[in-house]
Formats: sequence, structure tokens, C-alpha cells
Amino acid sequence: MSRFVRSSKYRHVFGKEAKIEQQVDNVNVSRNAWDSNYIAANNTFWAVCWETAGGGSVGVVPQSLTGKLPQQGFPLITGHKSAVLDIDFNPFNDHLLATVSEDCYVKLWNIPDGGLKENINDAVQTLQGHRRKIGTAKFHPTASNVLCTSSQDYTIKLWDIETGQCLVTLDGPTDII
Repeated sequence: MSRFVRSSKYRHVFGKEAKIEQQVDNVNVSRNAWDSNYIAANNTFWAVCWETAGGGSVGVVPQSLTGKLPQQGFPLITGHKSAVLDIDFNPFNDHLLATVSEDCYVKLWNIPDGGLKENINDAVQTLQGHRRKIGTAKFHPTASNVLCTSSQDYTIKLWDIETGQCLVTLDGPTDII
């Protein structure tokens, strides 16, 4: 009987955690159960679905900010009435963020230069058309102003975010996307 040891070029590689000055602390990630991304990032900001007492919130943090975030008074996007389930940044505009929620709305937010200074409640655009909670949002990687969403109503919608119109509705999946 021969012994075979699988060789790996990574078996002697060990990771090192970042120094405290390079970390971000006090991030309250949402605990809502959905199979989607709770964090999104681009070259300017990173955003996370934020855990709050009522409604859905999103924290947006500039990439340059490190250290401990304030426990109280950290500015958030707070325009949804229910939990935010997915977020995505527009690949053509670093300051445009899409959020989807259990309240059946898709909302687009304009993030000011330097990040949020106060809570934002009013969306730049609100897209309505799904009948049940929306679980995923994804911008088209090569076509500007096209957003795809999927919902528990078993539909997939393609939106023109400039006009706010639903371009295509796909009915047919028999399970949640």
C-alpha cells in the first residue's frame, strides 16, 4: 500500500490580519435571511446592509475611511420601510447605489462626494412593479442605466433607471432566483 500525500503550493502560506489602523470596526451587518450580497464596493465607496431597529438601512463608507465607526449617529440611507436585502453600485457612476427591499421597492440613491454627512431618506428614483419582496439587484456590466431585479413573485425585471420604466418582465422561473 502506497502513501500518497497531495502536494499543495499553498500549504505553508499563512495570512496575517491587518493592523488596527487599516481595519474598520463597529459595522452592524444585517441579519436578514436572504441569499444575496450584503456588501458592495467600487473604487470610491463600500456599502453594507445595516442592522437597525426599524426599517431597512444601508451604511455607505468611503474607501479611505478606516478605524472605528461611531456607535451612535453614523449617517445611513434610511428610505426603505422594511429590511434591505441586496445592494449594487452602478459600474458607470461610482456615486449611484441601487437597493432592494422587502417593501417591494427598488430605490436608487445618489451618494455625495466624501460620503454621507447625514441620513438620506429621499431616493433619486423609485422603481415599483414587483408584487412581493425583492431579493436581488444587479446592474448590467456593459450597458449603462440597465438594472435587473428578481423577486419572490417569480419574475425578473429589467429596468431603464433613467426613465424609471420596466423594459422587460420575465415570467417563468418556478423558484426564487
